[in-house]
Amino acid sequence: MTQRNLNRLSNLMLWLNFAAVLSIATQVLFISQYINQNQLSYQFLTRLKRIPASPTSIFWQCTVFSLALIFLITIRHQYHFSKKTNNLFVILEFIAAVCTFYAVRMNYNGMFLLVFVDFFMTTPDISSNAYYRFWTIVGGLLVLLFSVSSYSIIGSVFKMPALTTYISFIPTKIASFLVLLNNVFTAFNLILFISIMIGYAVHIANREHEIQLRLSEMSKSNQELKNYAALSEKIAQDRERKRIARDIHDTVGHALTGIAAGIDAVMVLIDIDPEVAKKQLSKVSSAVKQGLVDIRKTLNQIRPDALQNYTLEASLKKMLQEYSDISHLKINFNYQWGNVDFEKTTELVIFRVIEETVTNALRHGHASAIDVKCQIVNNNYQIKISNNGSTTDKLTPGYGLTQMKERVAIINGTMKIITSPVFTIIVNIPRKD
Repeated sequence: MTQRNLNRLSNLMLWLNFAAVLSIATQVLFISQYINQNQLSYQFLTRLKRIPASPTSIFWQCTVFSLALIFLITIRHQYHFSKKTNNLFVILEFIAAVCTFYAVRMNYNGMFLLVFVDFFMTTPDISSNAYYRFWTIVGGLLVLLFSVSSYSIIGSVFKMPALTTYISFIPTKIASFLVLLNNVFTAFNLILFISIMIGYAVHIANREHEIQLRLSEMSKSNQELKNYAALSEKIAQDRERKRIARDIHDTVGHALTGIAAGIDAVMVLIDIDPEVAKKQLSKVSSAVKQGLVDIRKTLNQIRPDALQNYTLEASLKKMLQEYSDISHLKINFNYQWGNVDFEKTTELVIFRVIEETVTNALRHGHASAIDVKCQIVNNNYQIKISNNGSTTDKLTPGYGLTQMKERVAIINGTMKIITSPVFTIIVNIPRKD
């Protein structure tokens, strides 16, 4: 059942209750006039346990209190109030329902079902566990109230005039019709209440099912995006390898080819003309130096921009701050190496190891906090990185961890992985005094 249909049923129930209350008030008013006109007042009063209120007063009480209840329910549906104001309206609705119940002299209690339906349908997050407990209590109390508010129980206690007493003084045909009418109001109100409760339960179940379907679709899309990202990363890595290979081929290959040709020429000339051979060796030396310059340029292109423009400490701070900004990751960075001057290769390895570890903590460990320490331990420059993400006792090193170990080995360092109690990577780089 859709929300629109539920709203239509609740509106129908609202006006049905108004009609039921107004019908009872009208019956009391006109039957009282009939009793007076036919001089049956004495017989009527002898059948009552207390003197009834003025029929006109009862009529206007029923009209005013039922309209007040309708007004409160309509206002609460039309406008979105704060929680405090909404709770105030809920209390006022309940008070209006009790007043209406008293106005009809406890001969009709359908307004309590109406108030329960209104509370139920306007409460957000009804499917949460907290609201399940809340509505179990509220529902139990309202069912108890609905049960004890029956005239046969509470009406006799307060000695209220029964509507059936009024009806018994009018002609049988009219009396039968009014009894039937009152029973129809009560039965129809109960049917609407049950229909709305069942319909709302179905609506909640359908909504939960739709949410699960959407979550499943989102999970599938997310997995496809992950696969696409992994594929894109692999393609990017492949392109980068090809670019580096091409650059090395264009620089180192060209230089080595020239050097090999120059050395071959020297081997021929050294016995024929040593002076020319020396000049040729000088050219070979220049070619070697130029080749080294070209190799350095190629390697510099691989270095991160941060290392090009900042110190190692500043570069690491900048990189970690960028991660923190885009992911709301809490990073504690402790740098104790001072102004140590590393070789460019060592700087690059340190930068890439920390960058890769932070990326893995976010991507695979789903960490929210990371500690990065650059300290000196046992004559080693030590990098200790730990995070609060998920971990496992059986860790299978992937491409990233394997590449990190290979990078660390290039600078004669060692890398250790600890998975318990928190995931930690420790890299030791020997100090060169």
